[in-house]
Amino acid sequence: MAFIVNSEEVARTAMLPINSALIDQFATVIRFLSEQPIAVSSALRGSNAPDIGSAEYINRQAISFSAAREPRSPQPPSTIPDEMVSVILSEYFDIPEADLERIKHEHLLSMGAENMVGDLLERYLASVLEPRGWVWCSGAMVKAADFIKTPTTQGEAWRMLQVKNRDNSENSSSSAIRAGTIIEKWFRTFSRRAGSNWAAFPDESLRVHLSEEAFKDFVKKYLRELKT
Repeated sequence: MAFIVNSEEVARTAMLPINSALIDQFATVIRFLSEQPIAVSSALRGSNAPDIGSAEYINRQAISFSAAREPRSPQPPSTIPDEMVSVILSEYFDIPEADLERIKHEHLLSMGAENMVGDLLERYLASVLEPRGWVWCSGAMVKAADFIKTPTTQGEAWRMLQVKNRDNSENSSSSAIRAGTIIEKWFRTFSRRAGSNWAAFPDESLRVHLSEEAFKDFVKKYLRELKT
């Protein structure tokens, strides 16, 4: 698995007509993958998938990298709720039948909102981290890592970071992929106690710029702009 010799130049050319504001970020991810090909994700699959590291691969990834950063609205699940849930709510929890349809609808909205938090977290982190040396690996280009940081001195290694919204949100397959790698892991909230984990963010120099209150403000502004 080898990238073409001029992969970074190809990356810059590919991103130019798509989103010129993302040229440096995309080129950085391609440079990282060319140096660390073991970190390439298998996002592009199928019989028509381009060879990893080829010019076509870079061009296809440029589209995904930019598209993943487009504004995204919360969406309730499209699955049909199990009617037995309403039976349980009514018979055991004494929820009035008149309230069941409303609760069912609000539950779907809540699920849609919950499914959106992880994406919003990455967007917030990108807004703070990218001006300070990190790059958001949007488009699932990098295996088990959401952000990478460019080495700033000779001999320094790349940093890879996986972020999760809660301490119990990593499944076993994701954990297995990280095993034996240099990927750092950080989560925002705890599942069994109140409070947030911003004080333990792996890049100590950025902790002063990150907080739950700032994240909340970011989310409010993002959602308000979606509605305008």
